[in-house]
Amino acid sequence: MPTNALTNPLVLPILGLLAEQPRHAYALFSELRSRYTYISVRNATVYTLLNTLVETGWLRAEPTGADRQTFQLTPAGRQALAERVEHELQEGAVGDRTPFMTALAYLGILAPTSAVAALQSRADRIHHEEERLARALDEAASVPELHMIETHYYRDQLDHERAWLDATIRRIRSGALAWPSQKN
Repeated sequence: MPTNALTNPLVLPILGLLAEQPRHAYALFSELRSRYTYISVRNATVYTLLNTLVETGWLRAEPTGADRQTFQLTPAGRQALAERVEHELQEGAVGDRTPFMTALAYLGILAPTSAVAALQSRADRIHHEEERLARALDEAASVPELHMIETHYYRDQLDHERAWLDATIRRIRSGALAWPSQKN
């Protein structure tokens, strides 16, 4: 686990799942493993993080009998989730899609205008990376394509992601992408 437990990549999905509905620790653990197959989820880590998040004030633990607790997101936890989603969408590493996909799962925690701004920031950063890769490929024009195949692949992946982001931004702006009501 990272030195500061709040930087653990599981914090965002834990907060996100609890924004959807309160859950018992085991139900949360099961949902994490089911929904986030691309993230390593260990039982002990989840329990430790839940305790840390309660101590931080982002979660509240309600006893439900038989030594069980239901965890609920607090207003401070909802704010922390929104900040983490926005940060990851705007500033997260372009080449590392795992944190981006996790943040994207909770895009609805943001207001539509904030979501558009965050996605546009990512699309702009991807565009700059595509331009950088195009220059690198131009400079390596005499190098056989096979020796630069990973660069071609990466550029194509980024092009696809940027096109998806552009389309999603248009759908949010037009209202074609349904948005949940904002909860406070």
